[in-house]
Amino acid sequence: MMDLPKLDARLAALAGLVRPGVRVADIGTDHGYLISWLAASGKIPGGCACDIHKKPLEKAAFSLSQYGIAERVELILCDGLQGVSPSQCEDIIIAGMGGDTIWGILSDVPWIRCSRYQFLLQPMTKQEKLRKALYQNGFILTKEIAVASGNFCYCIMVSRYTGQKQEITADFAWGGLLKEDPSPEACVYIKHVCKRLETRLAGLRQSGEFSAEADECRQALSILDRQR
Repeated sequence: MMDLPKLDARLAALAGLVRPGVRVADIGTDHGYLISWLAASGKIPGGCACDIHKKPLEKAAFSLSQYGIAERVELILCDGLQGVSPSQCEDIIIAGMGGDTIWGILSDVPWIRCSRYQFLLQPMTKQEKLRKALYQNGFILTKEIAVASGNFCYCIMVSRYTGQKQEITADFAWGGLLKEDPSPEACVYIKHVCKRLETRLAGLRQSGEFSAEADECRQALSILDRQR
């Protein structure tokens, strides 16, 4: 039996959160390693790998053919979820992008506002904006995990749609469910968040801005700093 694709800690964590037996849409698939692992391991029957550029899809096609699963995963050249139909997936993975970009992808297609879908989101930046947008638009976070890989500590969010729109506190926007997580990885993540908040506050002070954003940053830092 051929060895499975090798996944780094970040991709392995995402793979572990996928529900067995569902079809997956891998948005921004890059080399296709994640969906290749999911299909080749038998965890999922198949799905689709999407990217806005041709080159990553060509690399994904090679990975899929290498592991003999090309017929089980459709390659789609599209922007975000624009080329995906509601019947093609149950779990949707959007990883390795900014939080605002991830929300832009989700907000572009109305059919994802349905409780049957699970969203696995891994924002590289602007995590606080993504959390706010999710809750303001009827989504909730059911789980968050922090993953250390190399010199970085990544946050992975698991989300679903409920239709109940909510405002969240500043500390939850910045720390999410990880602020209550005692794991070493979550503690490192919260420390990094506090440093970001300190840097942002210093910039606002230097510019002489006393805004609602500054108030939110101070509130979040005062709570999260006690937990790191």
